[in-house]
Amino acid sequence: MTTVSTTGVLSADRANTVLKNFGRAKLSDYFGDLVVYRNLEPLDRRIQGRKNASYKMDIPADVIPRKQDRDYAKAAVWISNQASQKVRRSSVQLEELLFVGDTLYNDGQAYANMADVGEWAGACFIGSEKPGDAPSAEIGENNIYSANRWAAISDWLKWVLGQGLHVDERTVVIVDIDKTALGAKGRNDQVINEARLEGIYRTMTSVLGDDFDRATFESHYNELNRSRYHFLTEDNQDYLAYVCMALNAGLFDYNETLREIQNGSVENFKQFLRMVHARLMFGGVGGENLRQAHEAVSASVDNGDPTPFKRFRRQEFITTLERMGNMPDNASVDEILANEITLTNEVCEMTDWLKARGCLLLCMSDKPDEASRPDPRTSPDLPPVHQAETHRVGTSIADELKALA
Repeated sequence: MTTVSTTGVLSADRANTVLKNFGRAKLSDYFGDLVVYRNLEPLDRRIQGRKNASYKMDIPADVIPRKQDRDYAKAAVWISNQASQKVRRSSVQLEELLFVGDTLYNDGQAYANMADVGEWAGACFIGSEKPGDAPSAEIGENNIYSANRWAAISDWLKWVLGQGLHVDERTVVIVDIDKTALGAKGRNDQVINEARLEGIYRTMTSVLGDDFDRATFESHYNELNRSRYHFLTEDNQDYLAYVCMALNAGLFDYNETLREIQNGSVENFKQFLRMVHARLMFGGVGGENLRQAHEAVSASVDNGDPTPFKRFRRQEFITTLERMGNMPDNASVDEILANEITLTNEVCEMTDWLKARGCLLLCMSDKPDEASRPDPRTSPDLPPVHQAETHRVGTSIADELKALA
């Protein structure tokens, strides 16, 4: 991997720029309805999704791939080409891919797979704000550019043009949502995490009632939310929340179960589901709400749904909306960043610049649809996340981008 210091590119003033509030906006102001969540069903109805076009995408119809999977890339490339043809009504073939995200594993792998499947030239920006460190960037394999400042997007685009990419109507730009376009990683992502946890807590209260022990749940959640337990949780928040719910309900002794998990006696999530089923059906424990929650999760897992704990995700959607645009306009930037999920200004200015050059812009996220769109039965009057207004916070890179035109 090549390490490139951006200190000489970003001035000392830029490196220490105070973040500003640029007013309110919505994700849809920049992407319209060209937004795709975990189910791979574009919100723009002019484009078919996975359910009706899996055979055209060349992926299994009964399994929803995750973002790092090659089948996800097949679907994403097909959707991108459809968006170009049916939404832009363009006859120009896509040849290039720009990808902007916050994680090397998920976003970096999704980018590499898409570039390979589409046979596209491309580049990827991975951002994570680290204001205590000197500005720097690393350029790795497959043109993946990782930086510790979101303001480095302008430096990345300058580098992209230097690589000979056209960055025009032949280019599709994929932007991640959580912790990239919304709640920038290292700057504002903790509010996204808080919203998810609040959604979990409300779900646990509705399932377990007065028996829910929040402090114990937090302890179990923090322990099991580690990479060493991914063989069980598969780094899936639905699985993790379910495991912690079963422990909080007293179905198993925590210390004994943890030892079984650590020594390999519990090999995967489906085995844990079977253990819970046996305890609920034959152990004479657990109330009706718990049984219903278990049955719903089990049925979804059996159907290959990677978002089985829908009750939790629908609450997460509500708690997410509660943290968007909730702060007054005259609040300090620090107050806004501490309490509100904000749009990342650098990403917003980047999309304006790329759109002016003729690029096709899509938001694609592995975030569950249930946590991103209103449920017609429980929250019909709420807007979807991409149409929720919130503050736009960050630094301005508009002048640097104009200099590249």
